[in-house]
Amino acid sequence: MVNITGRMAARHVPPDVKSLGEAVRILREDQGLTLRALAEKVGVTAPFLSDLEHGRRQTDRHEKLAAALNVPVDELRQLDSRLSPDLKDWLAANPKLVALLKDMQSSGRPVPLEALRSTLRRRG
Repeated sequence: MVNITGRMAARHVPPDVKSLGEAVRILREDQGLTLRALAEKVGVTAPFLSDLEHGRRQTDRHEKLAAALNVPVDELRQLDSRLSPDLKDWLAANPKLVALLKDMQSSGRPVPLEALRSTLRRRG
């Protein structure tokens, strides 16, 4: 897997990570980086990075974080929980999908991501 700098990414986000902040904290600690050291690499302040790790802030600096942490940028982007305006519009235009997502949420069952991706590949 290639990171944003064109180098081979040596690391991956652990599969059980649930948020961008959690991924950044784990990867930073695994590499022995302080908040200040990573913040300097990314071009943010250490308090901002701390807030990101604790879920109090969000960021669009996925590429810089990926390069600094030597992970694939797409793995970090997948953990960004914000919805883009075009995705919000698409969901608004598909209310039955929103109802399905609500049903999935209330069921308490894990989301069958691989089954959904498999369906997309078959129809693609």
